[in-house]
Amino acid sequence: MSARLPLYRMLNAPLARSVESELRYVFLSYDGIDPGARRFDGDQYALGKDSDWNTAEHPLLIQCVIERAPLLASIFGPDGVANNDSEVFLSLEWASADSCWRTLGPLHSLRHGIEEVDVVLSIELKAGTVRGSGLLSAQAFLGECPGERVPGFANQPGARLGPLAQPVEVIIDGDGSLFPVVEEPLGSDGPLWELKASWSDPQNEPFSSDYVALVLNSAHPHYEHLRDRRAMSIEQSPLMRQVFASWLALVIAQVKADMGTQFDMYLSAPDADDDIASIADAVRSFIRLGDLDIGSLPELFVSTQRWLDRRVQQLEIAI
Repeated sequence: MSARLPLYRMLNAPLARSVESELRYVFLSYDGIDPGARRFDGDQYALGKDSDWNTAEHPLLIQCVIERAPLLASIFGPDGVANNDSEVFLSLEWASADSCWRTLGPLHSLRHGIEEVDVVLSIELKAGTVRGSGLLSAQAFLGECPGERVPGFANQPGARLGPLAQPVEVIIDGDGSLFPVVEEPLGSDGPLWELKASWSDPQNEPFSSDYVALVLNSAHPHYEHLRDRRAMSIEQSPLMRQVFASWLALVIAQVKADMGTQFDMYLSAPDADDDIASIADAVRSFIRLGDLDIGSLPELFVSTQRWLDRRVQQLEIAI
């Protein structure tokens, strides 16, 4: 196996190690509907929950505001990637396996020593073009480089210089967007999907892909049948909907078994005032939202399928 080494120094998400205020994201919609962005764990945003914003009907405008001083230091400083005479282009990049789509926003020209104001990057995602989750990052590219070549500094126009900060995950699709779905090559003879359940205490560990996930086998012969209607539409394929319903029922059943006699008391408690924090919090919310029958595993499977079918029908009517 061979690795391709860059010809010069690359950014290594320098602003991610600085104070949080140096880079922040704003989520807007041109039609005035608030996408209802909520932040989780510092690097994850969920959109559409408790909001009238819908990815199938409304565009999304994302802005990234960056403090100029630390930005200039990271790019043009002694440990930077370009000399002071260079022009560097900045752009927001959206990459999503769920939407099978990668795109860049408008370029912003950055030069050393010009106007001490914050830099604002933006990208527009049109209605009906994204779903599921994606990664958002601020990327740097080299523009003009008229000065002397400095060893280690970039000198080839158009070269990608790397991200300004660690990418953030944006999860779209309202309530359903909070379900963690990952894709892994499990082999052509492996299962089409499986449940990842790595939690030790569902009441304390977060509802994230680190602890629980629907793992789709990207190497399975029928994998494409899960995706054929997902790329440019809000509607999932029937197979994907059945897979998801089965997975969700298994998650609920597993959490119920792990919590034992505590589960009924936990289920009757009021919802947390804050965002869903734990796996158990999420399960409780799903049961209430879908009015799921947890009396037995067969009834749970049936009621989960019915809930998801109703949800899809409602979305189709809305569209």
